[in-house]
Amino acid sequence: MKNKLLSLLLFLLVSISFAQVTFKPGLRFGANFSEITKAETYKGKTGFYIGVFGELKFTEFYALQPEIYYGTQGAEALYTDQEDIDLKYVTLGLANKFFIAKGTGLHLIVGPSIDVNVDYNWVNIVNDEVDYDLSPIDISIFGGLGYEFPFGLVVEARIKQGLVDLDLFNDNDYDDNNDDTNNYNDENQLNKVFQLGVIYKFKF
Repeated sequence: MKNKLLSLLLFLLVSISFAQVTFKPGLRFGANFSEITKAETYKGKTGFYIGVFGELKFTEFYALQPEIYYGTQGAEALYTDQEDIDLKYVTLGLANKFFIAKGTGLHLIVGPSIDVNVDYNWVNIVNDEVDYDLSPIDISIFGGLGYEFPFGLVVEARIKQGLVDLDLFNDNDYDDNNDDTNNYNDENQLNKVFQLGVIYKFKF
């Protein structure tokens, strides 16, 4: 009898816990304002992103949002004898959302992402189908602020910082005179993106 009561109590607790979890799919899109750090002859570039997500809201104050989206970023050349750096990524992100003001939609956003380069991927590199040795992936961290309206619309701003050197395979990190002591230039060139966009969550 005691075992049956414990089993019933455990079943009720699990049922209540799962009943509080809500799932809402949606779309997110907006503008990317990107730059590449330590690239002195380049300036910022404007691109876009668009994708889908699924929000798992566990409590009133916390939600986990896996997302996948396509985005363009890079940098524009300052001089005419250079080419712009055009980067296209498919991104897998895991956004943690913390609702910091009870009764409002104001929330903090933080999480990691993996960015897979569409053009400079492993397949093209192995087949020698690319002209430049750019990294095929980027690992990023992001943080931001958002506001969610009751009818499902969300506006948000994020800063996303890449952690992988774009010039990952380049060993020529020295000046022409090969003075290893005074001219070593091993500064990583990293993606940095400011995202401004909107989200719409569907209610089922």
